[in-house]
Amino acid sequence: MKPLLMMSGKMDKRLITKLKDDILDIKDEPVCSFGSSLIVAPHPDDETLGCGGTVALLLREHCEVNFIFVSDGAMSHPNSKKYPAAKLRDLREKEAIKAVRILGGCKENIEFLALPDRNVPSCGRPYFESLVRFMIRHIERLAPQTVFVPWQNDPHPDHQASWQILSEAISRLSVKPRLLQYPIWLWEMGSDQDILLIQNMHLISVNIETVLEIKQRALAAHESQVSGLIDDDPEGFQLSEQVIAHFNNPREIFFEL
Repeated sequence: MKPLLMMSGKMDKRLITKLKDDILDIKDEPVCSFGSSLIVAPHPDDETLGCGGTVALLLREHCEVNFIFVSDGAMSHPNSKKYPAAKLRDLREKEAIKAVRILGGCKENIEFLALPDRNVPSCGRPYFESLVRFMIRHIERLAPQTVFVPWQNDPHPDHQASWQILSEAISRLSVKPRLLQYPIWLWEMGSDQDILLIQNMHLISVNIETVLEIKQRALAAHESQVSGLIDDDPEGFQLSEQVIAHFNNPREIFFEL
């Protein structure tokens, strides 16, 4: 989930501070209002970072939760000899399954699309339409009441493409689920334009205090992303403590158009 794109313009830190202050005033929404849910993660670990606590609460309430992991995540350590692409893909799938189980889910409710990391098709690119049609069939079969996707402006092409695919698929459905967006890189790499866009959206807060420890254990299951497990790629990606700190929060935030 290493970000590759920077949004245009520098972010005024006062705007992000104000957004965080505004979030404190939001009344928490009970997870039962989401009902059965589909979690769309561009990479293994996004599901836990963005909405792991909400997932744990949903599963405690016996709501059905399904997961789609869009890319294979194999570019987090592109130069590793110990973990070439195929081995790293298998490792990241195993980590995702472990994380989902810690959150209370099961392997049977997981689907890996294994698209090339950093090359998930965006609107107008080859295979975009095929993925939209796949998602339509998948959503019609599962009939989730809520779909969780990455924030539409997250500065990573796979995050943006995942949102585009799901947004287009849902727009064609006769029965539309709620579409909630979870931010990953907003707090570190957002722009003023992001904040202005969010101001026109509905902000949703979920209190995850009772399951925060579970979320933290689920994130630790993504060992390749949070530890020095893969130590032979100087350019490899690892979540910093600074980034992780944004998600060690007793509330998860979602945006809804």
